[in-house]
Amino acid sequence: MYHEQGLTFPATGNELNRGLLLQKLQYLSIAMLKTATTAMVVRDPKTEIASAEVAGGYLAFSGRDVPLTRAIGVGTAGPIDENEIAQVETFFQSRNSPVSIVISERTHPSLENLLASRGYKANDYLQNWWMDLERATDNEIAGEIAVAPVYSAEAELWVRTVAAGFIETDSPVEDSKLPSKMLDTFYCLGFANGAQPFLARRNGIVAGGGVLHINEGSAQIRTASCRWSHRRCGVQMALLRARLKTALNAGCRLAFSSTDEKSPSARNLRRLGFKRLSVSFRMSMSS
Repeated sequence: MYHEQGLTFPATGNELNRGLLLQKLQYLSIAMLKTATTAMVVRDPKTEIASAEVAGGYLAFSGRDVPLTRAIGVGTAGPIDENEIAQVETFFQSRNSPVSIVISERTHPSLENLLASRGYKANDYLQNWWMDLERATDNEIAGEIAVAPVYSAEAELWVRTVAAGFIETDSPVEDSKLPSKMLDTFYCLGFANGAQPFLARRNGIVAGGGVLHINEGSAQIRTASCRWSHRRCGVQMALLRARLKTALNAGCRLAFSSTDEKSPSARNLRRLGFKRLSVSFRMSMSS
């Protein structure tokens, strides 16, 4: 048996209990959202943030057009009614913000049905993955790639590198032209409490970055990208291996990550032994 944060993970053959893995993933996601929202004030002291707990979930506001402004876990404590949805909507709409609610496999079906009836649309589907770190193997990182933790002196370098890597498709972008709200969001994702950002350098040149977020003995492997000119050279795999090794050395038992279904990140996670856990998505309606 494995005990963590008041949960017991009974072994079923070689698998941990799926329902409790889903619960742990939700805890991690809410913890990340809480700390990242708080970090927005560190980035810009003039930012007005707000949060609330409704129907088993956490609502966070850190700006009208900021991706971190969303609700996680709503409807996971049981059936949800119109009054509770109205509370969620009022929280966001009173701040002139679109309403964005994450739906997971723990969400009671009543929420999705009610949102659909009110005109919400599903988007941003993600595949969630997990790994038992006790089964992880330590693989060598390509010799021309070096991965190291990032601290405050390189914060802006990390933010611009990872933000640019996320939006590059078939050509490089100029990171000096990235919008300030995007940079603020990536700062919060990388430098929130409990997060450890990493930079990857290939032959001494900054090539990509990612985040390891540890909470209650489990790890989230998240917020990673590679600059366009360094793709297909092993940078993403090096970032994965470095973060998993750090998590294992920190005493983590479980690691989680989320990707688009057919992305290179999904293929890399499979290669390292991650297993599919669930699908999640957002339901949104403009204010």
